[in-house]
Amino acid sequence: MLLSGKSLKHDFIRFVSATMASQVVFSLYSMVDGLMVSIGVNEYAMSAVNLAIPFTNALFSIAVLFAVGSSTLIAIFIAQEKRREANALFSQNFATLLTLGAVITALVLLFLEPFAYLLGADEITLDYVKQYILGIAPFSVCYLVSYNLEVLVKTDGYPRYALFTVIGGCLTNCVLDYIAIFHLDMGVFGAAVATCISYFVHFFSKKCTFRLCKFRFDPHLYARILPIGLSDGVTELCTGLMIFLFNRTVLKCIGTDGVVTYTVIAYVTTIVINLMVGISQGSQPLVSYHYGKEDHTGCQKLLRYALTTVCIFAPALFLLVFFFAPQIVRTYLSHAGDELIAYSIGAFRRYSVSYLLLGFNIVIGGFMTAIERPVPAICISVGRGLALQSAVLLLLAAIFGGDAVWYTPIFSEALCLVMSLLFLRSYRRQTDMQA
Repeated sequence: MLLSGKSLKHDFIRFVSATMASQVVFSLYSMVDGLMVSIGVNEYAMSAVNLAIPFTNALFSIAVLFAVGSSTLIAIFIAQEKRREANALFSQNFATLLTLGAVITALVLLFLEPFAYLLGADEITLDYVKQYILGIAPFSVCYLVSYNLEVLVKTDGYPRYALFTVIGGCLTNCVLDYIAIFHLDMGVFGAAVATCISYFVHFFSKKCTFRLCKFRFDPHLYARILPIGLSDGVTELCTGLMIFLFNRTVLKCIGTDGVVTYTVIAYVTTIVINLMVGISQGSQPLVSYHYGKEDHTGCQKLLRYALTTVCIFAPALFLLVFFFAPQIVRTYLSHAGDELIAYSIGAFRRYSVSYLLLGFNIVIGGFMTAIERPVPAICISVGRGLALQSAVLLLLAAIFGGDAVWYTPIFSEALCLVMSLLFLRSYRRQTDMQA
């Protein structure tokens, strides 16, 4: 059952806490890869893993696109007591993801070296990037299917079980990473393979009550699924695109050491973003359920709970990162010189101010997704994730030079927050008129 039968606040805490935890664990996959590669190989191998992150982000963006869209529609079907339609949608989505995964694998392996150069590899990092992609590409379908299964288990009313599955996968990744890098001397290729193997843990979930069944492929379902999931999918994709653009800009304005600095920042920022995404995605099944019941009061309560949670976590995360920046940087750059470490700490602290703002944009965009308002949701996602951020990045780099790029997310998130609040005010006005 989606609801526990207790209070709405209890259901919110149950879903959001489990989703936030699972999102953090998902973040640890790439962080563990980067940390172990940095210690076991060198910092340039670690930056190569960061260069390949846009590829894994693209895979996750496809996974999120289908997972959020289908789970939102399935939650509505459950609220309307249409279990047969929910199972048919689950089956069709599963088959579609298998096909997409096979196509992506074939294309990436066929164009491996050009793809590595496209991601920003140079003479120093080319072999590392190719090795990492070579380890990831054959398992593309695991990225797509595993995340969908994890989201559907939560939609089916088992958020804690989904969390345990994700934790199991992360622990498996840590152990396999250590073995592959430090005992088998497989370098970045071993780190990639270890990560992919760990995703198989998600395939053994027995809690999900949705079952594969015979279905008649209905392309019209994607007319609802894709617009609903597009916002969160674009959010994930934009994260990868911005990492790609940041890597390019920093490499041009600062140099290879700047990419190393940004790699550390990107790893920690991924955790911060995913915590906020956890608040958003954790509340989405509940918001969609109440939206399906036409309970607008319940939807607004859930939004208020989510924004309050952001108000608690955002300043806490900023202070934590600001004061512990030296320890975080030295952990990742254990082989680097004092000058690079000092520069990275300063850049990290400037960048971290954006953590105070980004959660509000993510939550409001996710809320718009859950109530089937894809246009505002997409505007917020593209605005904060790519359009505004890339414009600010290029403007600051052109006018003030390389060091100014670390202020980019502060200005872009502030601009996007203005847009988010305008969309939210419009929604509340329309809801008040309907009441």
